[in-house]
Amino acid sequence: MAYQLSFFCRSGEERGDQALDRLLDRLLESGEGLVGEWQGPFGDSVAAFKLGTKSSMDDTSVADLLTLEVHVGVAEIAESVIAASPNDAESIWGCDLLAIVTLSGSDPDWPLVNRIWAAVTSLWNAVPWDESSGFEIAASAPER
Repeated sequence: MAYQLSFFCRSGEERGDQALDRLLDRLLESGEGLVGEWQGPFGDSVAAFKLGTKSSMDDTSVADLLTLEVHVGVAEIAESVIAASPNDAESIWGCDLLAIVTLSGSDPDWPLVNRIWAAVTSLWNAVPWDESSGFEIAASAPER
């Protein structure tokens, strides 16, 4: 079963591939090397990457690869924003970027999830959300 962690952001980004490039650059600045492969872009507004922390021994991942998707545009993500916060209690209406981390497999790369969380927060002041905890997942934020 897959687990998804979403981040609602106000970014000013215009294209999904450019936003994902910016995020990957930030990740590369912040720690261990990465391995992965492009999964898109899917039009101008969506880009995705399979990603893992690179092993120090070879060019493989130390854990199962995760999927990192970036959706850009208020209209593109409006349905997700309204579903997560129908009354806008978290002030996410008007967000223009949705980053989604999908974990699957038996060995998730939790340290990379924490790096992604820190990166989207520092780049775009992200508000985290998941299906089981909702916005309360923010209490689990990694230290920056």
